[in-house]
Amino acid sequence: MKKINFVLLCACISAACLGQTTNLRTGLWSDRAMWNTNMVPDSTDDIVLAFDISIDIDASCRSMQVNGHTTTINPGVNVCVGENNGCNKRSPNIIFIIADDMGWDVFGNYPGINGTKATTPTLDSLATNGISFTNYWVNPLCAPTRASLLTGKYAFRTGVGGVQAPQTATLQSNETVIQKFINDSTADKYATAVIGKWHVNAGNQLMAPENFGVDYYTGIFMGAVQNYYSWTQTSAGTQQNITTYTTTHLVNQSVSWIQQQSKPFFLWLAFNAPHTPFHRPPLQLISNQSLSDNQAAINANQYTYYLAAIEAMDREIGRLIASLTEEQSANTVFVFMGDNGTPGQVAQLPLSTNGTKSTLFQGGINTPLLVSGKNVTRKNVVETALVQAPDLFATFADIAFAGIGNYNDGISIKPLFTNAAAEKRTFTYSEQFGNASTTNDGYTIRNTNYKLIHLQSGTEFLYHISIDPFETTNLLLNSLTAEAQQNLDELRLIKSGL
Repeated sequence: MKKINFVLLCACISAACLGQTTNLRTGLWSDRAMWNTNMVPDSTDDIVLAFDISIDIDASCRSMQVNGHTTTINPGVNVCVGENNGCNKRSPNIIFIIADDMGWDVFGNYPGINGTKATTPTLDSLATNGISFTNYWVNPLCAPTRASLLTGKYAFRTGVGGVQAPQTATLQSNETVIQKFINDSTADKYATAVIGKWHVNAGNQLMAPENFGVDYYTGIFMGAVQNYYSWTQTSAGTQQNITTYTTTHLVNQSVSWIQQQSKPFFLWLAFNAPHTPFHRPPLQLISNQSLSDNQAAINANQYTYYLAAIEAMDREIGRLIASLTEEQSANTVFVFMGDNGTPGQVAQLPLSTNGTKSTLFQGGINTPLLVSGKNVTRKNVVETALVQAPDLFATFADIAFAGIGNYNDGISIKPLFTNAAAEKRTFTYSEQFGNASTTNDGYTIRNTNYKLIHLQSGTEFLYHISIDPFETTNLLLNSLTAEAQQNLDELRLIKSGL
């Protein structure tokens, strides 16, 4: 069969399936319309192919012939013919995975952190086959990070600045979340699910994912589980006690949901792991078979059990990926991140020196971000571009061909999937507020070289972050150089314009 170069959409084919065999006219593609995956033609005349070929579609719309070669058409799936055919333009599946309380100090090859790492062959493979973003900023606590991911907005715009219920941990009902935005922009093309930790609702059932336009939700409605082996699952507004290990159960639910989908899907999988309580995971999920489940042993060596939770999560992520069909896997973008930094009781040096989870120092807000899979052509790359949580809204929309490069406070990083020279943002911002029990409320902002932390108490820190990534020297304790002063002024000016 002659190689051809085109994409044929089932949405387009449907116009031809009117009860009789149809022959589509041939010709040449013009302009960028060929790549518009939202295009639905008014007639078969709108379908123009790149080569002089004959395509016949049977009356059932279940098969077609290309120059006499029969190809099955699966409803709702883009049909690609040939070996070099533009299949990369199909709407990709998205699997977005969030780890709870996992900073750079416990994972990967972040420069300067040489402590004991978790065993993570699955995540290592994603990094090897994609991009590790080492300057990714989130919020110091989980609820504001999740709200920013969902809306593409900074915390002060969502009102979700901390975890204190209800006022600072509730996403307002008028917000447009990423799942709804994509489907509003693509004619409901995606099946969407949130499985796992939600935690932007402060216990309010009316703020469930389904009320924001997500198709399916099951998981941990708010906060952390009390016991990984006995916990409360919320599904369709009802609650039940689950005795399956939390990480395993969430992957079971994810595998089951994906197997039911016939169109592109967007899975938001939010683990509770490795958040407290520390525990021993099922032995089949960890390498240390002698690890005790005695509470005294756990209390005496919390870091070992924290790492075990990450290893178990990694294995279950591997099982999720292995459950995909070859076609699904080839058409999926995988994104993994931590929602905030490592908790203080298990954080690694040197990030633990200044501050960890719940602080605006690097140990609280600089977390792993891995991207791999469909259309990610840069492999085994450590990317130092500045990225922040709101950017993932624009990125997911961009991946789904929703037609945007930026939205609210976010800028899509999709161009960096293929092009190291793509335009990069010039600053990142994070904050927390509304936490009466902490003195860490405030904001932080950085550009390429400098970082400013401003606490509500009035205390400030300025770091030359490009050469002092672990924030060892507060430049404000001494006279500033002209360069430092210029950057401080610049950061304050950017903040005033937000």
